[in-house]
Amino acid sequence: MKAFLKELKFESSKTTYIRDITDEINKAIKKVSVKQGFVFVNSKHTTLGIVISEIAEPNLLKDILHYTLQTIPEDKRSARVSKGYKHPTANYRHRCQDNPYCNEIDEDYNAAAHIRSLIFSHPSVVIPIWNGKLEVGKYQQVAAFEFDGRDGSGKNPIRKRIIQVWILPAESIKKID
Repeated sequence: MKAFLKELKFESSKTTYIRDITDEINKAIKKVSVKQGFVFVNSKHTTLGIVISEIAEPNLLKDILHYTLQTIPEDKRSARVSKGYKHPTANYRHRCQDNPYCNEIDEDYNAAAHIRSLIFSHPSVVIPIWNGKLEVGKYQQVAAFEFDGRDGSGKNPIRKRIIQVWILPAESIKKID
């Protein structure tokens, strides 16, 4: 069986946002001419998740972002807090440089971003392909949910992000009544 991999690479220069990636995935499906099958959408990061939701409605996006930031307080030591942060804060133990596998120079405190990612998104999702495109509901889009983007300042000024789109054909799928 053939499978295809498309990597979506982008820089995150805003701290928390939702980015619609539906069209990019559908273009990849069209490029490889898959009519039926499955797409596995996988984030390569612990603070960047995947969601399937209504992304096109801007006021809903604002409500979602506000709720996530109100529900999980930001670390009081975070660089975001010193910039007039308007949401709750808390004391956490985590700091980025504690991870023995981390090879970045990162002195920020992002425990809240990790917690938000666990609660409000998924590390990966599986979506069917039908008639050459994602089989999603009328108001559903696939999106990246960024919880730890950077604003261009500090020692780690911009997050370079990768989302993998694995396309697996399954042309033998037949719809039954």
